Amino acid sequence: EAELAAVLPMGNATTLARSKLYGEFARGLGEQGLTVFRAAPGGGGEREMSQGLGLSALFDFNARTGRATARLERLDIPVRAIVIPLPARAPAAARMNQVARRVLDREFPPSGGARGGGDSVWYQDHGLYHFSVFHASHHLDAHAASSSEVKGEAAAIRGVARGSCPIVAVIERVVVTPSGVVMALWNVKGGTEPADFRRLLRDALPNAPAKQIVADQVILHTTLARLLRPPPRSSSGGGGGSGGEEDGTAAAKRAAAALTSALCGVEATLPLAWFVLEHDKLALALRGRYDPQPMKFECKT
Repeated sequence: EAELAAVLPMGNATTLARSKLYGEFARGLGEQGLTVFRAAPGGGGEREMSQGLGLSALFDFNARTGRATARLERLDIPVRAIVIPLPARAPAAARMNQVARRVLDREFPPSGGARGGGDSVWYQDHGLYHFSVFHASHHLDAHAASSSEVKGEAAAIRGVARGSCPIVAVIERVVVTPSGVVMALWNVKGGTEPADFRRLLRDALPNAPAKQIVADQVILHTTLARLLRPPPRSSSGGGGGSGGEEDGTAAAKRAAAALTSALCGVEATLPLAWFVLEHDKLALALRGRYDPQPMKFECKT
């Protein structure tokens, strides 16, 4: 924290608001536990993992090998998202991927399937680490648009990007959410404020859904991975097989602490945004089909 205070504008109200929000995220696991593997109340199936979807809606598991494959659902109306990609060649991307795999493979080792070596973690493609910012249309509130209307949206977004500056971001902490999502939470050292970028996009895209996928205006986050199975049962629990929620929560807490220790202070410069059409539901997360249009930050007034 002392190192972060030396590089971040800690007197800035938005910077402090982000830190406060991230603290709330960090407390979620201790207050709720790792609920992703818990049945929903009333026998209603499984808990939500991402954007209203549970594990079985996102992944198929091979009964023999235990390997996970994404369930790609083609969308009649593509999602139209504005995201900020982390440059694939940035040292931060390689560092995040390396550390995430080392820590999570230790805390959530391969298990499941007849052979016991199945996937316990779904890792985000580190060439597609990104920050979700805004949606002109999303699968929970799909707004159809003609090709000319999409071109108009692209022109509006490009105008906002041209007036914005590259963002210099620093990882403040890493959390594991109760829904099993492993997220790097970033603060801003310099450049355009994400909350201002979202506000300008809202003004430029008046027909966008009122309820956005990302509800917090100040948040700047990247998903590193999603947990697919609880860890093997601890020795104190006796026997083999998957552990319970207590084992999973303890492992997730250790993982979050280790990831934060290793990645806190990692810095990256974000030079552009994408206006991306996702043709499959959660395409960027699940390695589906998508078409990005780069929009450079040019600091032009």
